Amino acid sequence: MTKYIRNFCIIAHIDHGKSTFSDRIIEICKNKKFKKGQNRILDSMELEKEKGITIKAQCANLKFKYKNNIFKLNLIDTPGHIDFSYEVSKSLHICEGAILLIDVTKGIQSQTLNNYNIAKKLKIKILVVINKIDIENINIKIIKKQIRKILKYKNKIFLCSSKTGLGIKKIIKNIIKIIPSPKNNKNKKLLAIIIDSYFNNYIGTFLLIKIKSGYIKLNDVIKISNIKKNYTIENIIIYTPYKKKINILYNGEVGWITCKIKKINNNLIGNIIYNNNNFKINYKKNIKKINPQIFASIYPKENNNFNYLKKSIQKLQLNDSSLTYEIEKSQILGFGFRCGFLGTLHIEIIGERLKREYNCKIIIVNPTITFKIKTKNNNKIYINNINKIININNIKYIKEPIVKCNIKSKKQYIGKIINFCNEKRGVLKNLKYINKEDILLKYKIPLLEIITNLSNDLKSITQGYCFYDYKFYKYKKSNIILLKIIINKKIIYGLSKLIHKNNIKKESEKILNIFKKYIKRQLFNITIQIVCNNKIIYKTNIKALKKNVISKCYGGDITRKKKLIRKQKIGKKKMKKMGNILINPKIFYKILKIN
Repeated sequence: MTKYIRNFCIIAHIDHGKSTFSDRIIEICKNKKFKKGQNRILDSMELEKEKGITIKAQCANLKFKYKNNIFKLNLIDTPGHIDFSYEVSKSLHICEGAILLIDVTKGIQSQTLNNYNIAKKLKIKILVVINKIDIENINIKIIKKQIRKILKYKNKIFLCSSKTGLGIKKIIKNIIKIIPSPKNNKNKKLLAIIIDSYFNNYIGTFLLIKIKSGYIKLNDVIKISNIKKNYTIENIIIYTPYKKKINILYNGEVGWITCKIKKINNNLIGNIIYNNNNFKINYKKNIKKINPQIFASIYPKENNNFNYLKKSIQKLQLNDSSLTYEIEKSQILGFGFRCGFLGTLHIEIIGERLKREYNCKIIIVNPTITFKIKTKNNNKIYINNINKIININNIKYIKEPIVKCNIKSKKQYIGKIINFCNEKRGVLKNLKYINKEDILLKYKIPLLEIITNLSNDLKSITQGYCFYDYKFYKYKKSNIILLKIIINKKIIYGLSKLIHKNNIKKESEKILNIFKKYIKRQLFNITIQIVCNNKIIYKTNIKALKKNVISKCYGGDITRKKKLIRKQKIGKKKMKKMGNILINPKIFYKILKIN
């Protein structure tokens, strides 16, 4: 019965204790296999455990006895990092309630506010919980005032310690009291929504679904809204949080199914499942895809592994639908993929997953962003691939994306942070003290500066006492210039870069030094030019090797020696016209900062 079901997710900023909070709920619900004190039970990837972050939203089907009734609690633990906000959005769409967890030592942070606003728009019940109350010398009254003022939250605020379990049982009881049960749809016809998916080489595609009406059982024949084919249900699985096979899923419940979908389909999330040919589908696909913010190219280390890498990315995209890709070709690295990501951490995680889960040997080229270009014909074009920009000759101006960036650190580092952000073309909009020790700086910074190692640089100047997040603000007209590299009158497309006018000198000198270090001398002169706006701004020559063609001439007529030298000069001219320069891969790696 739906009145005994509660679907809820745990949302918070990163490092506010969501995973530990989930562990304590699972422990209190007395799962027999769960060992007391066990941590991060819902983190299924090694990568999640290594980095101490949640990457994929994880579901656990639990049971709790309250007032002589057994309630089914479908708990979803979501990621806290902004790069995985799509996972949070998907989870909130299928829940009737959410627990907003706030660390008492950190207060309300950007993702706290962002997740709260998403939940509020979806009109689901929200329970605000202050976590880590077991820490000494804390002021809970200040955090409560902050919650009331910033979130305008008027309901009861709950207190707990995820570490000790203090207050967790009371919160579970209030989940049952406050969060409503799923709607009891009297229509017995099956209607289920697909929330997530992943691919298994032996079984095929696994689908995470929520039943909106009716029920689904083993051997049922179903249809998926965007696939004109019948499928038979082979497995129904729930996690308690350990894998458990069941025979049936009822209205309001969440679980995984398999039905021999062997073909990889990356357009499944948000679609619906039904089992009647005459059933009219009125359900809207309301799980909207988030557009990528940052783009990077992924290439196989060996060209013959291209097809394997393609299949691996397709399988990974099935499990992470915020990832996008298209095929591209590099002069130096061959065929690869232009991929779209939600942020720099997302790039790192995808790279690691390709290596670990699919055993791919890959090269990731330094990320770029989407630029807004206005042509002289007044056409507006959005481009994230530099090679395409090179082919546009009538550019009027380029707009770059600007982000709102919040930087939280200790007060002793104010000066260093301000100087650093000024170098990054940042504009300080607000500076305030959170408490006696901590400060919050609000900046508007070009996204181009954010993606170039900002995190490591900030942590370096603040000795690790720094956290930042950002979100897109707007496109702004800027002095962005295309830097072309020409070697012996040939443009090297793979090494072209978009940079700000202020950085031309620094970037050009760095590129020329890399070329001087790694290009081998040939039997002809090599001319390297850096061109901006069709003007040569920097130039260097690598002199030809001198081969002594008269070394074997001992004595004899001088005319013989002159003839050999003349012949060598003619040969060098031909070489300069026809000779190919083999570019050391290290040059490519150094200039494009390949990881």
